[in-house]
Amino acid sequence: MGYYEHAHWLTDGWGATRADSRSGEYHPYVPDLLANLEISLSASTALAISKAETAIRNLDISAQYLVNTEPLARLIMRSEAIASSRIEGLEVPVRKLLEFEELEVLGVSHRLDSTEAAVLANITSMQDAIRKANQIPALTLEEICLINRKLLEKTDLAEWGGVIRNQQNWIGGSSTSPLDAAYVPPRPDLVEPYMQDLVTFCNKSELPAIAKAAIAHAQIETIHPFIDGNGRTGRTLIHIIMRKDGLTNRIIPPVSLIIATHKREYIEQLSLYRINNEESDLSGNEAINRWISFFCDACIQACDRAQQFEYVLESIRSSWLERGPVRKSSAFELLANVLPGNPVISISSAARLINRSEEAARLAVHTMCEREILKQNARNKKSNLYVAQEIISAFTAYERALATPGFDTSQQKPARPSPQRI
Repeated sequence: MGYYEHAHWLTDGWGATRADSRSGEYHPYVPDLLANLEISLSASTALAISKAETAIRNLDISAQYLVNTEPLARLIMRSEAIASSRIEGLEVPVRKLLEFEELEVLGVSHRLDSTEAAVLANITSMQDAIRKANQIPALTLEEICLINRKLLEKTDLAEWGGVIRNQQNWIGGSSTSPLDAAYVPPRPDLVEPYMQDLVTFCNKSELPAIAKAAIAHAQIETIHPFIDGNGRTGRTLIHIIMRKDGLTNRIIPPVSLIIATHKREYIEQLSLYRINNEESDLSGNEAINRWISFFCDACIQACDRAQQFEYVLESIRSSWLERGPVRKSSAFELLANVLPGNPVISISSAARLINRSEEAARLAVHTMCEREILKQNARNKKSNLYVAQEIISAFTAYERALATPGFDTSQQKPARPSPQRI
């Protein structure tokens, strides 16, 4: 699949320790170009792809509350966009993010700290990129750069957002040299031609969408073209390909959250993808097949957990209708049907969601407060924000379960940063 170059790192003499100050040999990786690479799928990989595509299509058809238009689905998108070893954004409470979005709709001014602003930028970047997927005839390098630019625009590295790197970077080891790095991406002069090749592959490959998305993600992580945000950009690329190839139309399968939970296996599989033709017993095609199979397993698990969460939401909705008399097609019933996907509302947004007058929405909200379905947000009383706390708690439990290898938080602790239990 590729090979490691021999290069010499010449230090400028500065470093916190003697080890940081030394010069020496390092080994940037040079992957194969993809556009003209012949990739054949094994029988087992083809079966894995078929199962994963079936799981994704079934979820895309059946999902009620995790579809693109729902705020709850945007929380999945926010989690997808930032799922990595640096998941500061997950520590911003779900309720708080939903309240920010609702205040934005109402035109109410509110202050965001840097983390909150960065998380909302993540959501916007992924949402915009996926929405454009079907609108542009072909993916371009400029589009990928724009994704990264939007991801970094609210951070200290905003000036580097969307800029193809012109210096060597690396993963792990010292911050001052690549000598002890866990992985060193291709040298800077190779980055742009390799990214152009990746774009050609994404546009012209006839592989199934999942296989194409898996390979594209691994390749952009291997190239590591940006100063920061490579992982988030690579995760967005997964969903752009799935959307552009027609595999998904309504949902974002949270595959990155599954991968982040199995980080060690992910790194192992990614390392196998970066095969060294000079040393490995595997062929490049075998390494690609193994990576695709791993990715397919993550997609299947992601869809299964999302479907289970849909069942939880439906159970909560049904319980609301059992707390008192409900007139068929009343504002109350209509609001109960849309509330699981929109757990933070105002009177005006409730009216818009159910296509009824604000007075009808106000009466429905009042009844829901009496039946302890909604609770008015004490911090935003002037804006009349109301919260369905059962949905917020269920989503938090869902994210915590996705962060746990066996998905059972009663048996294991989350293996990565996750929201605190409510």
